[in-house]
Amino acid sequence: METNLSAYAVTNKLERSRYYMSGLWTFLATGKDTNGQFALIECYQRKGIEPPRHMHSKEDEINYLLEGEMLFVVGETEHSLHTGDFIFLPKNIPHHFKIQSDTVKSLLQVTPAGLEEMFLELSRPAERLELPPRPAGPPSPEILAKIKRLQQQYGIIGMDLQKLKTS
Repeated sequence: METNLSAYAVTNKLERSRYYMSGLWTFLATGKDTNGQFALIECYQRKGIEPPRHMHSKEDEINYLLEGEMLFVVGETEHSLHTGDFIFLPKNIPHHFKIQSDTVKSLLQVTPAGLEEMFLELSRPAERLELPPRPAGPPSPEILAKIKRLQQQYGIIGMDLQKLKTS
């Protein structure tokens, strides 16, 4: 069986890092790197800036918590995660999370790849490998319209954008 994959390494994290939802996201592997099989993102996020409950129709998500504490609600079941814990979020099941510690670092895997393109489109290049300043206020109507369009494009269902605190 022949594949189009070749080995590669990430040696300059800043080149692959972006500010997304007031966090620092490093795109370790994208669909372009893995022939569409998966994306792997290191996420450094702060408490209070989390997405509302939503569901993915195209991909599964895996979260491995490197540092901190998070509470995930998958369907109606709560899961309290601590450093070193792992959670699988299957597609077509609503979920959301709350960051319990001041900050968290995690590895997010999306399978198959594709959703990382939405994150890239809604983010901006990182200037440093640290969290950006907190947002001054809620997202603008233009950003909310862009998020709504991208949610439809990427198969994200049920996210109440009025509950979104930042983009």
